[in-house]
Amino acid sequence: MPEGGHLPLLKKEKKTKYLRRQQEVLDAAAAVIARKGYHGASTTDIAGELGVAQPSLYYYFASKDEALEEICRIGTAGYLERLQAIMDGTGATRNKIRDAIRAHIEPVRTIPNYVKSFQRERRYLPAERRHELGRLIGEYDKLFRLLLESGVSAGDLKPDLDCELAALMLITQCNVAQYFVGDDVSLDRTSTAIADVFLTGAEL
Repeated sequence: MPEGGHLPLLKKEKKTKYLRRQQEVLDAAAAVIARKGYHGASTTDIAGELGVAQPSLYYYFASKDEALEEICRIGTAGYLERLQAIMDGTGATRNKIRDAIRAHIEPVRTIPNYVKSFQRERRYLPAERRHELGRLIGEYDKLFRLLLESGVSAGDLKPDLDCELAALMLITQCNVAQYFVGDDVSLDRTSTAIADVFLTGAEL
């Protein structure tokens, strides 16, 4: 029997192992949902992705609904914080816009299945969770608009720029990037192209 001093270490190791396995299960769930859609995916499919028995999944999430909620949480994590950090930084407006576009698209490369599942399947979340995500999306849209408005105020962007519409169009273009960023089209190439087109029309 281990000495008492070893118990905290054993508990920590067990928790670390559980969290690592939970992440693997969520990765598999995100992959299946991104590929088949929420209703097309089953817990049997997810278990097959991992090569485990289906009942073992319930040790890590209680239902497919719960898995989707966690997938959407991961898929949206950090967006507001990254954009706020860009806004609070120094530098020219054009560089901040380029950084904001790249920061928005980057998760398509780093966690593509989570982003795709969020963008395509979040409508199947419980109403309360959809409302919370809607609030976060609204805050993000507003922050992006404020970035453009600060550029107009600084004299870097056209004074008649419709910042609200321009922000929504930029965000939409960034969201569509999930369909073509990959082995043949890089993140840098995509974000640069979107920024170049926008700035060509928006700068003085």
